[in-house]
Order: sequence, then C-alpha cells, then structure tokens
Amino acid sequence: MLHQYEVNNMKIYTLSSLIDNHQLFCKFAQEAYSATNCLRQDYPKYFEWYWSKNIPRVFNGTGEIVVCIIDDNIAGIASLKKINTEKKICTFFVVKEYRGQHVATKMLEYIFEYLGTSKPLITITDYKVLSFVPIIKKYNWKLTQITSKGYYNNASCEFVYNGRLPEWFIKKTHLEIQVNSKCVFFYSLIISRVCYNLIFSRISFYCLVWYYFRNIFYPPFFYFTQKSNTSTFIFLFYGI
Repeated sequence: MLHQYEVNNMKIYTLSSLIDNHQLFCKFAQEAYSATNCLRQDYPKYFEWYWSKNIPRVFNGTGEIVVCIIDDNIAGIASLKKINTEKKICTFFVVKEYRGQHVATKMLEYIFEYLGTSKPLITITDYKVLSFVPIIKKYNWKLTQITSKGYYNNASCEFVYNGRLPEWFIKKTHLEIQVNSKCVFFYSLIISRVCYNLIFSRISFYCLVWYYFRNIFYPPFFYFTQKSNTSTFIFLFYGI
C-alpha cells in the first residue's frame, strides 16, 4: 500500500502511515479537519462524522485520509472508504489557494491506486457539480442517482456517481413516479371508500335516532339511503 508520494514540491501522505507517531498523526488529523471545516455548510454533521467514523476507519483498515502538502501547507484532503462492498470517496477538497495547480489530478491518481478503481462512488453537492465537470469527463464518471433535498441538508441535493446511496430521500425515476402515483390513487380510493362508509353509517344512525324520537316520516331519508349523494348528506345533516 502506498504511504507517501512526492512530485516536485507536492507531497501526498496517508494518515495511516503516521499512526505510530502519535503527535504527528494528531497534528495532521486536526489540520485536515480544520481545512475542511467549511464543508459543514453542506454536511451539518461533518464534525461528528469526521471524528466518530472517518478517523476510526484509518485505525481499523476500512478507510484512509489522504493529505496533499505543498510548501508545508495543506493543499488538499480526501477521505476514503474501502470495504468489499464499497469503494468510496467520502470527502474530496482542494484548498482554494491551490486550485488550478493539478492538486486534484495528482491526488486522484493516488486515490485510484489505493481504492483499486478509477470509478469510485462519490457524491457531489448540486451547486458544486460544475466545478467537477472536467474530472467527471476525464474519468468518464456516470451519474447514477440524484438525492432529494434533505439527504445531507435541507438546502441542496446530491449528485451520485458510479454507484448508489441508501434509498431514503432518493429522487424517484420517472417509472417509479408513475408506479407510486398509481399506488397513491389506488390507496386514495380505498381510504375514500372507508371514509364514505363511516360517514354513511353515522348519518344513517342519526337519521334513525331522529326518526325514532320524532316519529316523523321524512322522504329524504329514504332518498339518501338509495342515492347517497353529497347534497342529500348535507340536507339530512342540517335537517336533523
């Protein structure tokens, strides 16, 4: 497994290579979080995720944090997940000052070698997709899913490439929408029928009580039991 990659003034480290050096590991882990803290705007639970899920993956071998250093400054960070069923880029961020300097390309080459694929699962917030277009085209990533707003935050949706996220809050395909619409219509008919029966039974009961106590023959009552239209409902209800 690669632990360090160096080209010109650019160095790329994996955080797992620093586990034995507790002080250096903590330094890089904290600096990597500080550099990506702005992601909390799109991922409100980023802090909890980073320290409770992302860092532990480095220790148990199911993930990695890749850090790109230029002139002793962090230029890029990527958080990766690597298990049998999923090869995912969880976070991919290049510091603004270092964009346009091939940081993303060099990091991705390193990432692909670690994950063993050039088409890992990755999600991109909707308003950031345009900035990823060159990478998407270069590596021929395929859009496979679009989440609804609310998956990670209430303001934006996620474009999913090269795989699928769990199905909650996922925007339905046209076919799924058609199927769901038919189901909704079907269940609406059932609910409407049940409600009708309940209303019919209740009004019939009121009519019987009214007839018993007043002992008056009221033609609309029989008309109601035979025709059961809305106007008769209202007429009887207010007539009682």
